[in-house]
Amino acid sequence: MSLWNVFRMEIFKNLHDRVNIFIIVVLMCVNIVGGIVVSDLFFNNSFWNWGWNPPTVLQGMMLLLLVFSIFASAAFTFIYPFQLVRTDYKNKVMSLMIASGVSRFQYYFVKIGATLIFSLASFLFVAFIPIVIATRGMALFTFWNMEFDLFFGLFVFFLSWLSMFFTMMTSTIMVKGHWSSIFVYFGLSIGTSMVFTFLQGLLGINWWNPTPGLYNTFAVVRHLSTIAIFAMIGILILRKQDL
Repeated sequence: MSLWNVFRMEIFKNLHDRVNIFIIVVLMCVNIVGGIVVSDLFFNNSFWNWGWNPPTVLQGMMLLLLVFSIFASAAFTFIYPFQLVRTDYKNKVMSLMIASGVSRFQYYFVKIGATLIFSLASFLFVAFIPIVIATRGMALFTFWNMEFDLFFGLFVFFLSWLSMFFTMMTSTIMVKGHWSSIFVYFGLSIGTSMVFTFLQGLLGINWWNPTPGLYNTFAVVRHLSTIAIFAMIGILILRKQDL
């Protein structure tokens, strides 16, 4: 089986995951409606004039629902990648793939790629699109007019997201898809943070008084190192793992 066909199978499987797709659509709709309500309250200045123009009962209910939806969206965007990776262990799909002749090395990066795509899509639908619609496109206009430093911040954030994914993948492989992979992930993340914080202290790099460019460079190196280290660990464990 070719690598492209394996990737297509991953995409097909995730697109037909009706439960998660339904959750994404519901959260997106609630966030859009709630965001529009909040936006109207601010634009009409009623948010700052509770005594003269308080929110209606319906608006109050939507605000409360939006608060719960925001917490649910944050939890979902974090748990969703874990579920995508764990599914292959629970359904014995990974062992069937390996038995069909697919390289474990190739399958590892196919899984990473497919999980990244759907995790990014879930973030866009649950958070980015509702914000753009609720702000009448002002958020998108502001995004395109960002300065270089803000774009660099987004780049560092993307690297941080990638390092999270490779750490997550490694923790899931270590426990063969068990639900405890979330706790293993937190343990690995805390250990990694402690190591790099120690190195940061040895180098004398402080975020509150950093050497120009040095702190940003250290952040990039930290995330790239985390990605490389956990990618190698995950591949080594997967290659020797009894599936």
